[in-house]
Amino acid sequence: MSDVVSIRTASDEDVRKFVENRNERHYFLDHLGQDHGIILFAFRGEVLAGYIFVRLAPAEEPELRAGLPGVPLLQHLRVLEEHQRSGVARRLLSEAERQLTLRGYHRVALGVHPSNERAINLYKGLSFTAWREESLPTFHVEVLDDDSTERSDDVCLVFVKHLERLPWIGRP
Repeated sequence: MSDVVSIRTASDEDVRKFVENRNERHYFLDHLGQDHGIILFAFRGEVLAGYIFVRLAPAEEPELRAGLPGVPLLQHLRVLEEHQRSGVARRLLSEAERQLTLRGYHRVALGVHPSNERAINLYKGLSFTAWREESLPTFHVEVLDDDSTERSDDVCLVFVKHLERLPWIGRP
């Protein structure tokens, strides 16, 4: 397996082909179909190593829409187990930030479950800061065996990062 990680924007077909988790596959296809954002895939050679959804549409949570209006969200960051702790998450986050900067965004937010200390430490190490101290009520959707969906309440901590302006933007 190659150590070189390449990042590309994923299509519906890519999602159907590579995303095995049916909850995430459902989420991605639904949100791509509504033009809510883009999905970035990380590959090592031809092998999927991870992915992230860059949500450009308003947040689903009213508190987030009100408190961070117009701020895109990074969602469903996943690095497949055999590729964890190898820099794939950092590469995906970096490319997501680059894509947002190219689109003129100055901030980005993401949510993480309060118990996910490893992810929280990663985000803090990449200059994300807590939007607020208390958890935000949110939800997740599970796809059942009969392909129906069930929504469950959840919570997350929200982190925000100010994006650096790319040096060549705005220059002749």
